[in-house]
Amino acid sequence: MKVCKCDNSILLDILCILAIMNKIALVIEGGGFKSVFSAGVLDAFIINNFNPFDIYLGVSSGAMALSYYLANQYKAYFSISHDVCISEDFLSYKHALSEEGYMNLKYLTKYAVRTHPLDFTKIRQSTNNKQFYIIATNTENGKAVYLEPSERTIYRCLRATSSLPFFTKGICRIDGVNLMDGAWSDPIPAQSAIKFGSKKVIVIRPHPLGYKFDGLNYLGLLAGYWWQNNSKKSELFFSEYDNYNNAVDFLVKDHIGAEILQIQPDNVLKSTVLGTGQKDLLDDYHVGLEKGLDFINNYNL
Repeated sequence: MKVCKCDNSILLDILCILAIMNKIALVIEGGGFKSVFSAGVLDAFIINNFNPFDIYLGVSSGAMALSYYLANQYKAYFSISHDVCISEDFLSYKHALSEEGYMNLKYLTKYAVRTHPLDFTKIRQSTNNKQFYIIATNTENGKAVYLEPSERTIYRCLRATSSLPFFTKGICRIDGVNLMDGAWSDPIPAQSAIKFGSKKVIVIRPHPLGYKFDGLNYLGLLAGYWWQNNSKKSELFFSEYDNYNNAVDFLVKDHIGAEILQIQPDNVLKSTVLGTGQKDLLDDYHVGLEKGLDFINNYNL
């Protein structure tokens, strides 16, 4: 019997090609306080040392939950959310017309740094030779910006992807570009994950299967009219529900050479995007924990 010998360099090249062809992406949708569900899923991953991913993409509050997952900081996101959801320093209609707005992201950043600072050394280790993106929106042209955070910029990137017109300071400036919430341009970046080279995409969403916007929400409507003299910016807000619903439709389409799996609650969560009570937050977190454990047990990646 002949034995076919393969040069080590050729074998290494083949293994590298196979690795590239089989990249797995983790996509975390935003959702304000609803993202405590996503944090529950990610904490289930942490306690089971489950991290088979090569590409990471997080949007808005989902990016913050993702960052704590990559830092391997169990229950940190939940603890922060649990504390600030009842804090008037973070949420207050009294501050709605102030520079920082109803939701004070500067306070949230300071609170997170003081109580649960991100361990960027572990983030760097988790993402070594991998891709990690925090998604924001360029306010001038409405296009998605895929930020690659460093230890110096990560908190600013997280503020940028969570900045909402009227409810927060509105924009965050990075490298001379005005940025706001990534959900306006790429709300569920599964398609982007495939473009970045993923063949399997795991999407964590804080909404039940098939959830869509049933029309333009009041924030998009208000923002669209507010910037009606800027056609690009105005259209960004007026087309919000179309962008979101198209992203939802993309999740369930057949994609040649790519597979998308979703992790989401069976029912509408108790928490809302812009506010919640501590008990509701805890209940939604436990739903996420359970779904995360179910995913690990039922899916072979």
